[in-house]
Formats: sequence, C-alpha cells, structure tokens
Amino acid sequence: MSHAPRSLSWFDELGRLRLAGYLEGTTLILLLLVAVPLKHLAGTDSFVSLMWPVHGGIFVLYFVCAVNVVAAQSFKPMETARIVIAALLPFGTFINDRFLARKHREVRS
Repeated sequence: MSHAPRSLSWFDELGRLRLAGYLEGTTLILLLLVAVPLKHLAGTDSFVSLMWPVHGGIFVLYFVCAVNVVAAQSFKPMETARIVIAALLPFGTFINDRFLARKHREVRS
C-alpha cells in the first residue's frame, strides 16, 4: 500500500518562509518594473511611495521567517547562508524556493 505524499502547508515555518519569499520577490518586481518606470516616464512617484515601504516590510518579514526556520529546523550553516543571500540578490527568493520546497518535503515526510 503506497502512501500519498502529504501536501505542503503554507502555515508551518518553512511554508511561511516560502510565502514570504514569494511576496518579497513579487513586490520587488512591482517596484522595479512598474513603480520606478512610472516615476521616470509619467513623473508620478505615488506608486514608488506606496511600494517601497511595502517591499521593505515584506523584506523584514522574510528575515523574521528565516530566523524562525533556522531556529526551529536543523539547517547547516551553508543552508542558512543560502537563505540569507537569496533575500539580498534580486529575485533570489524565487530561485531559492526550489531548495526550500525540497527541504519542506523532507521535513514533512
């Protein structure tokens, strides 16, 4: 009898980190590809004024979730560094999500 794989949750430590990573990357895309061009091409900076603190808050949220995950799970130093570096590189959280998804499946099995 084979067991179906358990679905991954957005509500455990790793799931929250992955969700924060998606939000951080999405707000960066909005900031760089929508807000900044609007500021320079249309002369309106209201969207930048809105998106900058939103992106900054989600960036902080990502690090709070990362600290939570590293404290709760047994991550190696290089894995911890990877999580931190992913947030510092543009779109790094999207690239790092594959690693986090694999870790998420390992933890859930």
